[in-house]
Amino acid sequence: MFSKLALNNVKRSFKNYSIYFLTLTLAICVFYSFNSLEDQNVMLGMNQNEDFILNMSYFTIGMSIFVSFVLGWLIIYANNFLIKKRKKELGIYISLGMSKGKISRILILETLVIGFLSLVAGILLGIIVSQGMAVVTANILSAELQDFKFVVSMGAIGKTAVYFGIIYALVMLFNQVTISKYKLIDLLNAAKKNEEVKVKNPFVSVLLFLVAVTLLMISYSIFLTHGLAADRVQLSVVALFGGLGTLLYFFSLSNFFIQILQKNKRFYLKDINLFVLRQINNKVNTNFLSMAVISLLLFLTVTFLFIAFNVKGIIDQNAEERSSFDVSGYIYADGDIASPEMANIAGYLEAIDFEFDESERYAFYSEYKLDASPEELFTGYLSEEEKMDLEEGFMFNSIVKLSDYNSIRELAGQKPIDLREDELFIISDSGHVEGALAEYHQGEEPFILNGVAYSIQNRSPVKENIAIPRTGDFLYFVVPDHAVENMQLESTGFNVIYDEADPEESEEKFSALFVDFEEEKYSDFLPLSVSGQTWKQHLDRKNAPAAIAVFLGLFLGLIFIITSAAVLALQQLSDASDSLERYKSLKKIGVTEKLINSAIWKQTFIYFLLPLSLAVIHTAVGIYAIRELLNINFQTILTGTLLVAVIYGGYFYATYLGVKNIVRNSN
Repeated sequence: MFSKLALNNVKRSFKNYSIYFLTLTLAICVFYSFNSLEDQNVMLGMNQNEDFILNMSYFTIGMSIFVSFVLGWLIIYANNFLIKKRKKELGIYISLGMSKGKISRILILETLVIGFLSLVAGILLGIIVSQGMAVVTANILSAELQDFKFVVSMGAIGKTAVYFGIIYALVMLFNQVTISKYKLIDLLNAAKKNEEVKVKNPFVSVLLFLVAVTLLMISYSIFLTHGLAADRVQLSVVALFGGLGTLLYFFSLSNFFIQILQKNKRFYLKDINLFVLRQINNKVNTNFLSMAVISLLLFLTVTFLFIAFNVKGIIDQNAEERSSFDVSGYIYADGDIASPEMANIAGYLEAIDFEFDESERYAFYSEYKLDASPEELFTGYLSEEEKMDLEEGFMFNSIVKLSDYNSIRELAGQKPIDLREDELFIISDSGHVEGALAEYHQGEEPFILNGVAYSIQNRSPVKENIAIPRTGDFLYFVVPDHAVENMQLESTGFNVIYDEADPEESEEKFSALFVDFEEEKYSDFLPLSVSGQTWKQHLDRKNAPAAIAVFLGLFLGLIFIITSAAVLALQQLSDASDSLERYKSLKKIGVTEKLINSAIWKQTFIYFLLPLSLAVIHTAVGIYAIRELLNINFQTILTGTLLVAVIYGGYFYATYLGVKNIVRNSN
């Protein structure tokens, strides 16, 4: 009997509260999709980028735990609304002689059925969506899709089942505790209880609204002035005043605007606007805490999505950049080694039986140590602030002889350069070096490098690196060959360009070589630091942190917007059930169905708009304050806006239809 009753209740719940089940399904879908990423064959083929795979594993574990708390709160919150709507039904069960323990059994069975159905539906949808996520992942990291296969992640299924199983167990415990506290009289008279209006005094509501606006303005002002450079105290004030201001804003908002709109009798008394505004006033005033939390969640949602799409744009820009070389390798000389030949990369490769193919063009070169730091070399041409910037930053710097540099240029398809005996050439991507070089050419003083006076040939530095870029800026001095005879060797290296017709085999060969270097496979041969990277490896490593930021933004953004919209939807649906007698009264006095539907649309629209509007203001201020760190463009704004509009707007319209159906079927 209990099973049949529970199944009938679930069927009825599906009809009246489809948004609740849709939310569970979407949450499980998103949860599975992100946890399945590391098992996608696209991820497994990311050029053996183990750091990215490892970071993604830590990321998904940490985010899964955090999101479990968010979704657990959502499910318990939504379940509370379901129980609230059914108070009278539960009261009838008790009045017919059913014990609270048996009612709890019915609710447990309902939760199990709902949980199982939403879990199955969510995982099935997630399996489909995860394939799209794999394609997005490949696109973010510029991975190849030739070997793409449809993948079902058993690990993600197991993780999703475990996390949501725990959440549903907590929901069942919550239901039992809630039912045990109810009294029969409260259950039977639940529909007759009105919401308590928190702020009744108009003067107090206006005063609180002004306090809220003042707190928000102070918070905005501090963040706009200092941005992320703000100290801990300032950031704490921004967070405290911003959160408290948001809370007071919704606590006082409804009564404040009621006072203003009442002044405009033409609008206030038009159609049934009075009814709509009073409904909004009661709900916002009663649910001010959840409205404030939802507004902050939406602020995080819009911010996360904006930053995620902005970072994606930066990744795309990185992919468009291209080094002149497909491979660069290095061997660093130890200062204690007497013979430079021991650190010769050409001899090292020969000793480990590594050979270049005919399709691979290559060039070797050597780098020599500077006897002074860049800020010391350019000391007469830099301000104190510029010196400090160079000192605090990291810059690859060395000396390269002319013949080696010309062999690198020849490999890249460029013309060689000529130098006089007392002349040098500068290669750097540093803005400070460029400024210092401009200052140098305005004077007549010689440039001192390793104790020798030179004149600098180029008026601005060449910004193209002599190898695939490593982390940080670079600065190279090209000098005549004879000048390096007494200099200390720092490293030797090589660059390679593949045959464009068939680069895959070469890419695989060099990738494996550099993995062997990282694992110190040949350390017994020569105890020196040997490393290198292909352009593909460089791009993957450069994009990996940004890709994780994109996933973080998308994952949390989707979860937060689903949570926020679902809570608003459930509140409106619950309010519709509580307000049926009011809608019936409107029909009795002759209000047409068209006007009632219009009132429902206005009420739902305003209810969804209020938290979103303040969240957009928060986001606009935050993004403007850190605009220098972002690559803001129209496409980024449009993409984020469309995603929010589709999900949030979809929930709004579904809620409007749900409320309209509840009111229509109440006759």
